[in-house]
Amino acid sequence: MYQTEVPSTAIPIPEGIKGLIFDLDGTIIDSMPLHFKAYNYCLEPYGIKYDEETFFSRGGIPTKDTLLMIAKDNGIEDFDLEEVIKRKREYVDTKIDQMKLIEPTMEVIKAYQSILPMAVGTGSNRKTVTAMFEMFDLNKYFEHSVTATDVQNFKPHPETFLKAAELIDIDPKDCLVFEDGKPGMEAAISAGMKVIDITQYV
Repeated sequence: MYQTEVPSTAIPIPEGIKGLIFDLDGTIIDSMPLHFKAYNYCLEPYGIKYDEETFFSRGGIPTKDTLLMIAKDNGIEDFDLEEVIKRKREYVDTKIDQMKLIEPTMEVIKAYQSILPMAVGTGSNRKTVTAMFEMFDLNKYFEHSVTATDVQNFKPHPETFLKAAELIDIDPKDCLVFEDGKPGMEAAISAGMKVIDITQYV
């Protein structure tokens, strides 16, 4: 099924790697700037300004959990979680054309499509991932994906990546994870996998 020739890409793949696992937001799709704006938009009714450093430090954590953290951080007791999530989703939906693919990551995906099994492991929910896959035609590269809908424990817990490794039938120690967020990198290390910080290449 897979070829054996090893291609040359801007992001080098270590020897001995047998499977590739990719985060989605900020790793395959440049969506983080839009999500940052969306968080601040949906938090406006509460007078909350979400700072960029904290936002990026929580990359890979699902929206619901992130918002609950923000509410706790700011001592908000009357926090309408569902309404805030709705505001964030509507903001993203109206500006979705601001998203684009991250080329160094896509170069690896295209180069290794027929060489190594690959999967996506993301903190986004299944509905969002399905929409992103369709928008960017990612289904032709990925047969397997693990979303926030599919796990009980989110990044930095390793469950997302361990499930992804199981789906592609590769031992975790032989998997390489591509990530942009600290929680995701911690999750990969906890899973016993190697990890590449793609922010070093974009």
